This record gives sequence, C-alpha cells and structure tokens, in this order.
Amino acid sequence: MTTATLPGKTSELSLAQAQKKAEHEPFVIFGENGPSHILLSIADYERLISGKLNIVEMLWMPDMADIDFDPQRSSETVRPADFS
Repeated sequence: MTTATLPGKTSELSLAQAQKKAEHEPFVIFGENGPSHILLSIADYERLISGKLNIVEMLWMPDMADIDFDPQRSSETVRPADFS
C-alpha cells in the first residue's frame, strides 16, 4: 500500500485535495517530530477497525507487481536432520 505525504508546515494543500488523495491511499501528515496524523477513507477505516484484514491485504504492495523475480536454484544438497 502506498501513501501520500504532507509535511506539517505545508498549508497549500486544501482539505478537499487531501480527502481526494485519501480515497485511494492513506494520507500521512508530518509534524515536527515525524508522522503525526493519517487521513483514511471511511471504507479503509472500517476495514481496519473490523479486524478483518487477511494476510494478503496486510502485505499487499501494488507497486511491486511489475518486479521480475526469478530466483536461482540452490545447489546445496539436503541432508536428513540428526535428532540423536
């Protein structure tokens, strides 16, 4: 899940613009000491408090879908475990 961000001292972004960005992704507002607030759509908020997120939704990273992942096969041999 990607996030839009806004530094705390920036006031050029209107509430309507922030709400529009929050419809698609969490919108993070930064204060002097780092992230201070998050603006979510009501649908995202309700899903969050319902506790019904599954592992796929928690780990979902839409920007990573285009990455080619072709791991090399390991050349190590497997030995049985010795439990003696």
